[in-house]
Amino acid sequence: MDSDKFITDDYWQLIKYNYDQIKHAELKASIIVSIYSIFLTIAYTVDILDEENVYSWSFEDKLIYFKILALLPGIFFTVRSFIACISCFLPRLKISAKPSPLFFGDVQKNWPSISNYSNELINVMDDDDEYKVHLSQMAYVTGTIADTKFKFVGNGIRYLVKSVVFFLIFFILVYI
Repeated sequence: MDSDKFITDDYWQLIKYNYDQIKHAELKASIIVSIYSIFLTIAYTVDILDEENVYSWSFEDKLIYFKILALLPGIFFTVRSFIACISCFLPRLKISAKPSPLFFGDVQKNWPSISNYSNELINVMDDDDEYKVHLSQMAYVTGTIADTKFKFVGNGIRYLVKSVVFFLIFFILVYI
C-alpha cells in the first residue's frame, strides 16, 4: 500500500511541475510585455517619438523610404509578439478528456450538486486504478498546456528580438 501512495505522489509531483512551468511561461510573457512598455517609455522620454521626429517626415528625403522599411517590420514583429504573449495567457487547446472530479473546471459542469460530486470523488479516490487514470489525464493536460504556453513565449521572444533590431535600425536612420 505504501508503494501505491508513493506512485500517486509521483503523479502529483509531475502535475505540480507542469503547473510551475505554466507559471514560468506566463511570467516570461509578462516580462516581454513589460520590456515593450519600457521601450515605449524611453522612446517618449528621450523624445524619439516626439512631433519633430515622427510627424515631420519629408518624402523628398531619400532616407525616408529606408526609415519606413525599417519601421514597418518593427511594428509587425511587435504586434506578433503581443499576440504570442496574449495567446500564452489564453491558450486554446483541443484536448478531450473524460470529466474528472480532480479538475476544477469539470466540477461545476459535470456535478452540479455537492452530493453527486462527493460520491464521484469518493469512488475515484477509493479505486486506485481509476485514481491513477484521472491523475495521468491531469498530468497530460497540464503538460500540454505548459508546452503550448512555452511555444507562444518562444515566439514572443523571437519576435521581440526581431522588433528591437528593426527599431534600432529605424532609430539610427532617424538620427543620421
